Amino acid sequence: MPIINVVPLTSLKSSDRKIYPNEVLLPAGTGGIALDSIVLCYQVRTLDKTRLLTELGAITDRKVRSQIVSALRFQLDI
Repeated sequence: MPIINVVPLTSLKSSDRKIYPNEVLLPAGTGGIALDSIVLCYQVRTLDKTRLLTELGAITDRKVRSQIVSALRFQLDI
């Protein structure tokens, strides 16, 4: 298919910020990101693959991937 689902990230502005069940904290260095970030599983988007120009990184850590899947399941109620 020419489309892909993506989940955006935002940088963590404050270490006091609560991480909700439909979010996942990504420490700096995970998947090639420079800053501590949050995966926003409530903002899933579908994009045409031609809009993706360069690969910035990948989440390879099984624990983090599992946390993202759990947050997506929570958000989608599945």
